[in-house]
Formats: sequence, structure tokens, C-alpha cells
Amino acid sequence: MAIFRNKLDQRRTVLRPMHAFGRRPSACQTVLQAPDVSQIHALVRWNRVAWEIVDQSRNGTTLNGERLTSGRWTVVPPGAEIQLGLGEESIWVAEDLAPPATCLFPSDGQGALMALSPRENLLPDTQQPEVNVCFHEGRWVLEHIDGVDQLSDGATVRTSSGSWEFVLCDDLESTAENPLAMASPPPVEVALHFDVSQDEEHTSLRLVAGGKSVSLGERIHHYTLVTLARVRSEDAQRGLAPQSQGWIALDELSRMLGVEPSYVNIQIFRAKHQILNALPTNSADAPLVERRRGDVRFGSYPFLIEGGARR
Repeated sequence: MAIFRNKLDQRRTVLRPMHAFGRRPSACQTVLQAPDVSQIHALVRWNRVAWEIVDQSRNGTTLNGERLTSGRWTVVPPGAEIQLGLGEESIWVAEDLAPPATCLFPSDGQGALMALSPRENLLPDTQQPEVNVCFHEGRWVLEHIDGVDQLSDGATVRTSSGSWEFVLCDDLESTAENPLAMASPPPVEVALHFDVSQDEEHTSLRLVAGGKSVSLGERIHHYTLVTLARVRSEDAQRGLAPQSQGWIALDELSRMLGVEPSYVNIQIFRAKHQILNALPTNSADAPLVERRRGDVRFGSYPFLIEGGARR
């Protein structure tokens, strides 16, 4: 995740695999305002070995004080100073030259980048999660209290404690082309077994995968899952089609549980976090909880509910 830092105002920009600097907002990832900068002044790209730059301008680009030959790609060395115009505001320093990777970058430009895991990235943290960024069905999405949105490059991810810029790179596509991935073992099917106390006050959960059972203990968020699983089970018994089973408005679910919708949202994220981290690495990639605008439902994991006041 390479970073260029402006020498004058210290703002930072994260490089995409092909990154344009210039005055034209529709064509450039980093927009420059100086009048002597061209519409597309210079391009920086990752060639799978190193970062390199090419001048596209009328007024020229310098690398460590030496003017680049127009149209010729030149490798950018660590700590290099790149000048894209005549003034000091046009000087950029190669602060980091790591390979590109999809990540979150603090909107204020301060702090470290957050490398993203395809399965789960809870924000602002795992204790009080408000949103989740993950890779689902071939795309990056933002899961939040109101539903799921697709993330495009440059999108802003917001929580109550801050915001991040979503930086989209093609690293996942490269991974998908890796022939070793095709040799992975077949996925292990996972089932969820809930044990609910007679007074409905305590719920424990076991994961059953590949003939083995793993206890996840007793948690408040397990009862949230049980409630969703019961709704889906009741819809199945009524004969609803699978695509229609289990959907319930988040507001209604919060009334059933006697808590605020924001708290239900946190419990869902906590449940997903605990279960995803307990799953075998080659487990089937099934959704635990699905969302659509304002609604949620238990996903497609097989489940068994034992005990409880409801029979």
C-alpha cells in the first residue's frame, strides 16, 4: 500500500495500481490545483515488481531533481521526491512503496492504513462494531444497520468515531488467479446447535463441523441468532419459499428482544465475529445473517435449537 506525501502540506495519498496525478477530477485519483499542472500530468503504476512513473505533461516532471523523459517509465526509488509543477506545493515524497492492496485510509490523512480481510473488518472496533466491510459474492460491500451497500473506489466509510476512504485495488483478482487456490480441499459443512434455558435467559452455542463439535459458550448475541433462526424456521413451516423465509424488520426484532436497534446491530456483528473466527479455514462460505434495506434474517447455516420455553 504505497503512499505519496505532499512535501508542503503533508497530505498523503494512497496509490492505486494505476494512479493519475493532474488537474482533471474525472481522470485523476489525486487532483492538483496548480495552473502549471496538466490535466493528466503523470501516471504512477505497479508493474508487479516495483512502482514506476511516466510523465504525460507539457511542463515536465522531475524525479529527485532530474527531468523525466516524456513517455518513458522510470522506477521510483524509496524516499524519492517527485515534482509535478513549479511550486513547492507540487512536490511529493515517496513515503511508502509497498505493493497495492485494498484497504481503508483515514479520511483525515492521519494514522495507519487498515489492510482488509475478505471475511470481516468491524469498525470502529470489535467491541462496539457499527459497520462491517467485507468481500461478498465478488465485490466489496459495507454492511450497516440499514442494509448492505456496494463499495466503489474512493467511497467513504463512516462511523460515530471517524471515517475512512475505501481504496480498491486488484489484489483479490490476483489471488483468484493463483493456481494453488484451485487445489484447496472441499469446504466443510458447518451446523449451529443452540441450547436455550427454560426461562430463555441463557443461550449457548456449539459449532458442528466435519464430525467435530466446538463450544462457543454462552453469549447474549447467541439469543439474537436464536430469535432470527426461529423466525426463519416458522416461515419454512408455513411453506414460504426459501428466498422469502426469515426476513424481519430490524425495528421489530429490537422490540422482540426489548433493546434498541443499534444494540441489536452490535449483537449481530459480535455474533458474526465470534463465529467466523471459530470456523475452519475451509468451511463453506455461507452467510450467518443476511441484510436488505431495514430487514435482517438468519442465513443459510443448518441449525438446531434445543430447550427453551418455545417448543
